[in-house]
Amino acid sequence: MAFIKRRFFKPLAFYTVFAFLNKGMAFFLTPLFTRYLTPEGYGVYALFLTATMICDPFISFCVGDAIGNVYFRPSEYPIREYVSTYFFFCAGTFTAQVVFFGSLSLFPFEALNVSAWLLLVPLVALSNIMAGTLNVMWQLKEKPVPFGRFNFCYLLAQLLLQVTATVFLKLGWRGVLAAQGILAAVTIPVALVLLRKNEWLGFCFNKNCLRFGLKFGLGFLPNTLAVRLNDSMGRLFISRKFNLAETGIYSAGQKLGGIMNVYNQAFMNTYRPWLLKKLSGGARRERRKIILSVALAFTSTMVFALGGSLCMYMFSGFVLGENFQRSIVFVFWSASANALNGMYGVMSLFIYQTGKSWLMSLLTMTAVGLNTLFTWHFLGVYGLIGAAYAPVLAWAAALGLSVIVVVGLLNRGQWGENNGQ
Repeated sequence: MAFIKRRFFKPLAFYTVFAFLNKGMAFFLTPLFTRYLTPEGYGVYALFLTATMICDPFISFCVGDAIGNVYFRPSEYPIREYVSTYFFFCAGTFTAQVVFFGSLSLFPFEALNVSAWLLLVPLVALSNIMAGTLNVMWQLKEKPVPFGRFNFCYLLAQLLLQVTATVFLKLGWRGVLAAQGILAAVTIPVALVLLRKNEWLGFCFNKNCLRFGLKFGLGFLPNTLAVRLNDSMGRLFISRKFNLAETGIYSAGQKLGGIMNVYNQAFMNTYRPWLLKKLSGGARRERRKIILSVALAFTSTMVFALGGSLCMYMFSGFVLGENFQRSIVFVFWSASANALNGMYGVMSLFIYQTGKSWLMSLLTMTAVGLNTLFTWHFLGVYGLIGAAYAPVLAWAAALGLSVIVVVGLLNRGQWGENNGQ
């Protein structure tokens, strides 16, 4: 147990504290939105976030998702050259998306009345990419302090902007989206400065890095899209079958169930660099430790899901406004789906390190296919609550399949010194 205390408990406690501080401020936005936005306005905001999540992979093409894979192979892909090449690539795809959304804005979508804000989507997506890359580098370097400090400041700024826009200026959902755009415009240059200061970014372009990144990223792209569509599937179906008000009710409950991601994020920030190091060396020699770590991940995730759901039920009167009390019924199911997703994320790290990104995509696409089928069927049978059942079953199936795949890969000795070659 000594390795767990040394390698997990201390950094895990640190990441969890910062995750609670960060998510704590984020959760303050939920009672804010449920009091100062109408259910229709919250539904528009939820769909805007969905559009941002979908556009993100079409800027990065998941080239940045290979950073953890190449980080431990510096002789082949120097990390500074890889990150620099990645950002030059993103600059080009971001410009293309701005042109695309600019052309779309010429044709208003009266049903949602959000066409004027379409240009904010690629800007917010790019800021997420920049901040995400910075966070990944700090995680791989095992530097939780700057990681926590940056994220704390980021979410504090988000909270102040949203409070100003909704409470003081009373701009409704338009103010919420404007605050997102302002935060993105500030985040991008700050992230660039920090990456440059840490010598992770320079004026260089490496074709070999881009070639490897695109090969990995294009195989990983369906996985990323499937994960994000899976999370948004209920909103999309509800907005079509019911209305924006019901979409807002469902989204608020789903947001509260997302408290599970506090632990998922904290654990993965600690676990990811440790596991990737083990798999880059001799996985067979470390099999007992690896199996023990997976058992720890699964057990602690289930405990946190139950505890987090209970806390949300206890404080629902404070968190939810009068118009959103029906949202509480979705919290447990959302937390359960996120817990299963977190367990699947642990297993997917094993597949990630083999470089078989297409295999991860296949598993996640299976999950989103099942979620689509279940959501469509359960909405007709059970009504609105059916949308909450579907992702639980879909992620349970994906988790079961991933365990089977990883056990097979482990028995065949897929990890070691020549991993990924």
